[in-house]
Amino acid sequence: MRCARSAAPLALVLAAALGLPAIAGSEVGDQAPAVEPQGWINNKGPVSWMGMRGKLVLIEKWATW
Repeated sequence: MRCARSAAPLALVLAAALGLPAIAGSEVGDQAPAVEPQGWINNKGPVSWMGMRGKLVLIEKWATW
């Protein structure tokens, strides 16, 4: 029980420390980084970002870490 009690704060500190680099490089008002699509759903043939201008685009980001 004692080990579990001391492991929780350590896990919290590690999680916070590992997340800092992800938010350290961005500020409010910064331009979003360029996104290159890996694939398009429900579309035949290649599509460019300029061809999608004015249309609703859903960007799905998935991470497994």
